[in-house]
Amino acid sequence: VGTEKFSSTSFLSDKTVLHHHRLISSILTTAVQWQVILSNPCDRVKPPKVERKEARYLDDEQTAELFNCLESEPLKYRTIITVLVYTGMRRGELCGLKWSDIDFKNKIINIQRANIYLPGKGIFEDTTKNNSSERVIKVSDIVISSLKEYKKQQNIDRLKIGDKWNNTDYIFTSWNGNPIHPDTLTGWFHDFIKRNNLPDVCIHSL
Repeated sequence: VGTEKFSSTSFLSDKTVLHHHRLISSILTTAVQWQVILSNPCDRVKPPKVERKEARYLDDEQTAELFNCLESEPLKYRTIITVLVYTGMRRGELCGLKWSDIDFKNKIINIQRANIYLPGKGIFEDTTKNNSSERVIKVSDIVISSLKEYKKQQNIDRLKIGDKWNNTDYIFTSWNGNPIHPDTLTGWFHDFIKRNNLPDVCIHSL
């Protein structure tokens, strides 16, 4: 590259560099334990500091406007946004929800898994982000009513396509019962926000 100098941050964000530093350090720590090397070189390298960015979110009035705009959207997405707003769960956790996770009588949702998508592997079930993420959420009548209404519609859709339906027990699915793609949800929400001139927030802002 001749005499030109490039900093690592010219190509990678501080957050990415920090992630790589931690990964390499972990590998080299194991090498030290196995006595392959005498010390971990990463101990002598100062990782970058990552500034925490303030999360974007909707205030009460903006959330009310969001629900007004939802009235003209498909029932599935109205239900998804209702669940996200009233529970604060992550996108992957919502995509991983199954009907067996819902206790309609006691108004409880059990968070037990998250659905993840990786190129080459597709959609697969993963454990929640950490031990504290596996939890039980008490929800309002609004959430329970929304889920009941959506379940009725899903049963109608299932009967329409007959044996093409895959009984996965997932709540939010594609047309044939397979789990919804997480990026499908993100893409729809992005378009929904733009179409309705709502504040520029992402799905996790809910």
